[in-house]
Amino acid sequence: MEATDTETTPRETSKNYTSRPGALIWSFRKSRDRWKCKHQKLKASVKQLQNRVADVTKSREQWRLKAAEAATRLTALEAEITSLRVASGSLAEGKKNPRTMLR
Repeated sequence: MEATDTETTPRETSKNYTSRPGALIWSFRKSRDRWKCKHQKLKASVKQLQNRVADVTKSREQWRLKAAEAATRLTALEAEITSLRVASGSLAEGKKNPRTMLR
């Protein structure tokens, strides 16, 4: 077994392009620039969507807190109304009817 038979020379492993090197360089650079631009646009889109999700989450939490505060206030006001009705009812029972006083 000879070592020269199994070895490959650099010319055999490299691709043999038929186009001129300047055209290939331009083509490869253009291809690279296109995928870089595409990646940057997608990256910006992802960042924009992440910011939007964060904003909506924050807004929902604020509205949830406002709704809880409103529910608490509603409960307190309903209790106050009930107590005032009871108090006004007891006052009305204690007062005499003005029509009965005229007779």
